[in-house]
Amino acid sequence: MKKWKLPLGKDGKGKTKTWILLLLAGILLLVIALPTDKKTETTGRNTESSSGQEAASSASKTTDQYVRAMEKRVEELLSSIEGAGKVEVMLTVESAGEVILQTDEDTEAKSERETDSAGGVGTREEQSRSSQTVLTGSGNLPYVTKELCPKVTGIVVAAEGGDNAAVKAEISEAMEALFDVPAHKIKVLKRIKEES
Repeated sequence: MKKWKLPLGKDGKGKTKTWILLLLAGILLLVIALPTDKKTETTGRNTESSSGQEAASSASKTTDQYVRAMEKRVEELLSSIEGAGKVEVMLTVESAGEVILQTDEDTEAKSERETDSAGGVGTREEQSRSSQTVLTGSGNLPYVTKELCPKVTGIVVAAEGGDNAAVKAEISEAMEALFDVPAHKIKVLKRIKEES
């Protein structure tokens, strides 16, 4: 096995150069081993994703509140149908609804006439578009032009009179009219009467 020997000059300059090289190699290893700003970038991304999750959570809570309120209103309405008795309603929705904001759109069109070296004439057209959300004067909130409620996709109704064909038909037709849901997405069931 060979032993490593450092090349040293008679005057000691080789020894100094060797130490400098070793020192530089050590510094290089330290620089490579130091943590980078990737944690900061990751934290930044986590902050963005957590704010996105908060927005999604907020939208989900709003949708749940809307659905619960609609279920209660429908229960009150259906309970007033003769023969329906006590009613429970469950609605399923497709999405969280949609808010449409007012935007200012700018469209810019440029047209240039060009002549090539052979004498041919051509036209070059460029278009660019930009849009910006309109903000209200108070609080710099976006100006909402339309708010669409979540779309109801399915309905289950449990009614004490759900075994009566006439009551079942009335409830089903009422749900079709209210929510524009096809009949095959509406189920009316007999609810068990509560004992007093």
